[in-house]
Amino acid sequence: MKILLAATVPLALAGCSQPFEPPLAAPLIRAADPMTARAAPAGPAVTHTSRAIEAPGDWRQLNDAQAPGGSS
Repeated sequence: MKILLAATVPLALAGCSQPFEPPLAAPLIRAADPMTARAAPAGPAVTHTSRAIEAPGDWRQLNDAQAPGGSS
Protein backbone atom coordinates (compact mmCIF):
# COMPACT_ATOMS: atom_id res chain seq x y z
CA MET A 1 0.00 0.00 0.00
CA LYS A 2 2.85 2.40 0.81
CA ILE A 3 4.48 1.77 -2.58
CA LEU A 4 1.20 2.52 -4.38
CA LEU A 5 0.80 5.75 -2.41
CA ALA A 6 4.43 6.72 -3.07
CA ALA A 7 3.86 6.20 -6.80
CA THR A 8 0.56 8.09 -7.05
CA VAL A 9 1.50 11.23 -5.10
CA PRO A 10 4.04 12.53 -7.67
CA LEU A 11 1.61 11.75 -10.49
CA ALA A 12 -1.19 13.65 -8.76
CA LEU A 13 1.08 16.64 -8.08
CA ALA A 14 2.31 16.63 -11.69
CA GLY A 15 -1.29 16.64 -12.93
CA CYS A 16 -2.00 19.83 -10.99
CA SER A 17 0.95 21.79 -12.37
CA GLN A 18 0.96 24.02 -15.46
CA PRO A 19 2.00 22.34 -18.71
CA PHE A 20 5.56 22.97 -19.87
CA GLU A 21 5.88 25.36 -22.79
CA PRO A 22 9.29 25.24 -24.47
CA PRO A 23 10.86 28.58 -25.38
CA LEU A 24 10.43 29.88 -28.91
CA ALA A 25 13.35 28.74 -31.04
CA ALA A 26 14.36 31.94 -32.85
CA PRO A 27 17.29 30.37 -34.75
CA LEU A 28 14.95 27.76 -36.24
CA ILE A 29 12.50 30.44 -37.36
CA ARG A 30 15.29 32.34 -39.10
CA ALA A 31 16.47 29.17 -40.85
CA ALA A 32 12.96 28.42 -42.11
CA ASP A 33 12.53 31.89 -43.62
CA PRO A 34 12.76 31.59 -47.43
CA MET A 35 13.93 35.20 -47.73
CA THR A 36 17.23 34.34 -46.01
CA ALA A 37 17.89 31.27 -48.19
CA ARG A 38 20.58 31.41 -50.84
CA ALA A 39 21.83 29.03 -53.48
CA ALA A 40 24.54 26.57 -52.56
CA PRO A 41 27.96 27.20 -54.09
CA ALA A 42 28.87 25.19 -57.15
CA GLY A 43 30.66 21.97 -56.36
CA PRO A 44 33.83 20.66 -57.99
CA ALA A 45 33.69 19.65 -61.62
CA VAL A 46 33.45 15.90 -62.03
CA THR A 47 34.59 14.29 -65.24
CA HIS A 48 34.07 10.72 -66.38
CA THR A 49 36.52 8.77 -68.47
CA SER A 50 34.93 5.88 -70.28
CA ARG A 51 37.09 2.76 -70.40
CA ALA A 52 36.51 -0.56 -72.12
CA ILE A 53 36.33 -3.78 -70.11
CA GLU A 54 39.43 -5.91 -70.59
CA ALA A 55 41.07 -8.95 -69.06
CA PRO A 56 43.41 -8.39 -66.08
CA GLY A 57 47.02 -7.79 -67.03
CA ASP A 58 50.26 -9.07 -65.53
CA TRP A 59 50.83 -7.41 -62.15
CA ARG A 60 54.22 -8.94 -61.42
CA GLN A 61 56.22 -5.99 -62.78
CA LEU A 62 54.13 -3.47 -60.81
CA ASN A 63 54.41 -5.50 -57.61
CA ASP A 64 58.17 -5.92 -58.06
CA ALA A 65 58.59 -2.18 -58.61
CA GLN A 66 56.66 -1.34 -55.42
CA ALA A 67 58.31 -3.98 -53.26
CA PRO A 68 60.99 -2.89 -50.76
CA GLY A 69 64.24 -2.66 -52.65
CA GLY A 70 62.38 -2.44 -55.95
CA SER A 71 62.96 0.12 -58.65
CA SER A 72 60.19 2.50 -57.54
